[in-house]
Amino acid sequence: MTNTTIPISDPVRELKKIKNFRKLYFQEFMKGRFVGGENILLLENKLSEKIGCKYVVSTNSGTDALILSMNQLNLKEGDEVIVPSFTFFATLEAILHFKLRPVFVDIEENTLTINPQSFFENISSKTKAFLPVHLFGKVFFNKEILNYCNANNIRIVEDVAQAFGSKFEDKFLGNFGELGAFSLFPSKTLGGIGDGGFITTNSERHFKKLSKIKNHGQEKLYSHEFNGVNSRLDSMNAYTLIKKLEIFDSIEKSRKNLYNFFNKNIKNNNLQLPHFNKDEVPNYYSIIINSNRSKFIEYLQKIGIDTNIYYPKPIHLQPALKGVDYGFKSLKNSEKVSKMIVSIPFFAFMKNNEKERIVDSINKFK
Repeated sequence: MTNTTIPISDPVRELKKIKNFRKLYFQEFMKGRFVGGENILLLENKLSEKIGCKYVVSTNSGTDALILSMNQLNLKEGDEVIVPSFTFFATLEAILHFKLRPVFVDIEENTLTINPQSFFENISSKTKAFLPVHLFGKVFFNKEILNYCNANNIRIVEDVAQAFGSKFEDKFLGNFGELGAFSLFPSKTLGGIGDGGFITTNSERHFKKLSKIKNHGQEKLYSHEFNGVNSRLDSMNAYTLIKKLEIFDSIEKSRKNLYNFFNKNIKNNNLQLPHFNKDEVPNYYSIIINSNRSKFIEYLQKIGIDTNIYYPKPIHLQPALKGVDYGFKSLKNSEKVSKMIVSIPFFAFMKNNEKERIVDSINKFK
């Protein structure tokens, strides 16, 4: 008998933990309010309460959250933005969209977070912003870098797409920059039923401007103060996210328990396991494999265990960067890790037999 494939992510399991969700969802659906309305406002309020920021503006994706956040900085063409190369492409899109110059920094091989030396080596008189990416749920910066940015007027937009719920110095991520951009993609720690995102800020000015920009530059219907975009989160997605927030403590606990189970029981000298501290909520479980990655992926695939690679090529080596002046440099750790990293199934409420099957299979790999 063939084992059922264990997927890389399974957000439906969270929905099944919400009491009477199907009934409640259908009742909400039949109200016929699919754009805007009270669900959007309620979700934004609940998110600001959870994170501890003054304002939240919902968007239709994490990518739009990044782009609209960068728009608020009003930087000039050619201004430099410090950014890691080991991240998802959307981070770069938010920079290139405004014809800014990305300046890539390297990561530390053991943590996958920013290499402080690489950060400081790439500072110049043209450095105007820093876009840290809290990849996989890990905190990407440190106090020294934060203090330097604040002292030198280097503006920070946090990419928190994969790190909802994670903290630094007892404060939720999204509070350390001028703005924080989150994704609500289904596989995230707080994921909806489609694309979605939101922006955190403590600036009333940013909040008012963003609230209009995302809705065609209007506050009052058909009174357009400036050119905007359509970046509205749909109401049913917002309703689902409100319900997910109600059980987020159990989602967080389940993810942390799974991480601890994997780190305690996976014993294979070919692998380097990830490390999260108690204040970080793991989004993906990405391991470094010191032997043949393709062989490892094929081995797991044959026995019904999904994998994915986040990310197979750092941004500075992507074809889209041809012709972009970013001062080509070798980012040895980013390049090395991209050839060795692989993610295994990781999601809340994984069954015990699935956990054991994954661990047993990985331990047998040679």
